[in-house]
This record gives sequence, C-alpha cells and structure tokens, in this order.
Amino acid sequence: MYSSSLLIALPTLAVMMLALAGLYRKLSSRQDSDFSIDQCLALTIERYKPMERLLREDDFRFLISQRGFSSQMGQKFRAERRRVFRGYLRSLEKDFSRIILVSKLMVVHANDDRADLAKSLIRQRLMFSVGILAVEARLLLHAAGVGTVEVCGLVESLGEMQALLRVQLEQYSAANMTMA
Repeated sequence: MYSSSLLIALPTLAVMMLALAGLYRKLSSRQDSDFSIDQCLALTIERYKPMERLLREDDFRFLISQRGFSSQMGQKFRAERRRVFRGYLRSLEKDFSRIILVSKLMVVHANDDRADLAKSLIRQRLMFSVGILAVEARLLLHAAGVGTVEVCGLVESLGEMQALLRVQLEQYSAANMTMA
C-alpha cells in the first residue's frame, strides 16, 4: 500500500519542484526594458491564437491514421509542437511582463495615490504566474502522453492587462491636460 502511494507521490513531487524552480527563475530574472509604451499598446492577442490548437490531439490522431506512421514519428511530432508552444508561452510571458512594468511605472509616477491599482497589478501578476505554472505542469503531463494544454485564460489575461494600460494612459493624459 505504501509503495504504490510512494510511486505516485515521488514523481508528483518532482514535477512540482521542477515547476516551482522554473517559476522562481522566471520571476527573479531581469525584466526586458528594450520596449516602448506604443509596443505594449500595439501588440495583439491574436498573435497567440495558434497556441490554442498546437497541442490538440486532432492533428496527432490524423498522423496516426497515416500509412507509415511510427511511434517515433509521433514522439517527434509532439515534442516539436511542445517546443513551438513553449516559444509562444515565453513571448506571452514577456508581453505580459512588459505591460505590468509600464503599469507599475505609471503607478509610481502618478500624481495621485494609486494603491488600488498597485494591488490589482500584484494580484494580476500572481494570477498570471500561477497560470503559467499550471500550463508548465500540463506540458509535463502532455510529454508523458496525458491530456492537452489550454491557454485561453492566460491570453485573456494579457488582453485585460493591455486594456487596463489603455485606461491608465487615458487617465494620465487627461490629468496632465487639466494641469497645463
């Protein structure tokens, strides 16, 4: 009884430790400052739509049905799809971090106290990081041949942050116009 529980608990613990280590690395890394507010506003979440279908099983089932299919081909196909997916995921994280950074700068330089906005940014960043952690865990399961990965929530979160940045900029512009 204990051995079967141990066989399940150890790999689960290892996956969680790897995911936490990856999250720590991402959160503690330096933020990219080579961007502008215009770039944050110009980005489009449509660019991340391919992520929604990259890891679906439809293409894999089609590949299996083809003559000459081998399990090695299937492994390569799935691994390549995960590699491309991770590239999109890194880009999504970078775009989100840029928007958060610009929003934080606006909070710091605002004429009024924006504690409510600062709290909201911290909460959004935490929720996004937890979402990334969940996606990374699902990617590990996908590599083991279990399930697929959904990123709609993360992409929507990026869109919400971009909309919030637009509102902040409008408020900032309006406040500066009334002072002049």
